[in-house]
Amino acid sequence: MAVTAPLASGGEPTLVGIAVYPPQIHLSSAQDRQTLVVQATYADGITRDVTSKSTISIAQPERAAVEGCLIKPLANGDTALTAAFADRSVTVPVHVERAEEMVPISFKLDVMPVFMKAGCNTGSCHGAARGKDGFRLSLFGFDPDGDYHRLTREISGRRINLALVEESLLIEKTTNVVPHSGGAKIKKGDEHYATLIRWLEAGAPADPGPVPAAVTLEIFPPTGVLDGEGESQKLSVRAKYADGTDRDVTNLAVFMTNNDNSATVSQDGVVTATNRGEALILARFETHTIGSQFIVLPQGLAFEWKNAPVKNYVDEFTDRKLMRLRINPSDLCTDEEFLRRVHLDICGTLPSSDEYRTFMEGVDPAKREHLVDSLLQRKEFVEMWVMKWSELLMIRTSPQIT
Repeated sequence: MAVTAPLASGGEPTLVGIAVYPPQIHLSSAQDRQTLVVQATYADGITRDVTSKSTISIAQPERAAVEGCLIKPLANGDTALTAAFADRSVTVPVHVERAEEMVPISFKLDVMPVFMKAGCNTGSCHGAARGKDGFRLSLFGFDPDGDYHRLTREISGRRINLALVEESLLIEKTTNVVPHSGGAKIKKGDEHYATLIRWLEAGAPADPGPVPAAVTLEIFPPTGVLDGEGESQKLSVRAKYADGTDRDVTNLAVFMTNNDNSATVSQDGVVTATNRGEALILARFETHTIGSQFIVLPQGLAFEWKNAPVKNYVDEFTDRKLMRLRINPSDLCTDEEFLRRVHLDICGTLPSSDEYRTFMEGVDPAKREHLVDSLLQRKEFVEMWVMKWSELLMIRTSPQIT
């Protein structure tokens, strides 16, 4: 089975479809924004970010505007957004409400995420148990009320200056105007700087009451297959709140990769392919973390799938993953190799000489399956996997509990 894609005219792989993310757009205030991502999928499974190459249009342009990859509200009502690329197009619904309303700035919803994004409340910075350089924030913002008190009441008049907000120590430290051991965390004039200035100009208010908590986090696109070093994909992250609203938090999420040898990610949410492999790109916002799976392949890799026998549903899942990675299953191992591997994997022990002879001399075509079944009944299997799970769950023994 060949996985190389059929070619369209001009030698390009055949485009099989495009997807627009998020699949529904909700804008609920004058400041609201939504990052748009358009991803194309080709016949060989490769995906490409075609947002900048797509034609974006709004059915009722008086209700929403498109600025680059951002959708902004203009007037209340429902409309639709259409993204067109090559000969494909996708339409998603757009709902706009309170387009004329400027929502007051919130310490918990607006300011605290800036500290998280800038890394101010991590364990290596002011989120340490004793803080840093005389100032402490709660680790990852778990105590926003305490953080508000320390910013506004502790050392009164030192950390914030409501008369000259840009001369507040909060601003001068984070921009490194005043020497800061952590260096510049935000840039003067960027959107995070503007958020802090807006909060200070409003009088550094506390939230008047409870604010809705983020309950789920979404990342778009949820997966990607990048063709060669340097290929990139922009991400969009959206938080959903307990009151039913949602919010584009792409600019506030902290991005990480579990394998920067295969794919890196910038704090703007752009994934860039490096070497062949697989990487989980993580986005963290408040207490939530979500991932997007990326596979990186050598550019133009030719591949032909060798059908292997399927024994059970595990093989089906494994084969689908191997096909995406463009890796053929290994050939069937010898009985001797199988005997050693299965003993170590299931029981953590090598077979005895008697077990070796019995298995090697056996002629039953199902002897491998029978061996697995017998090993699963042994006490060594139980002991080894109790030990593994105990380590994973960090179970400790004591004189009272064993």
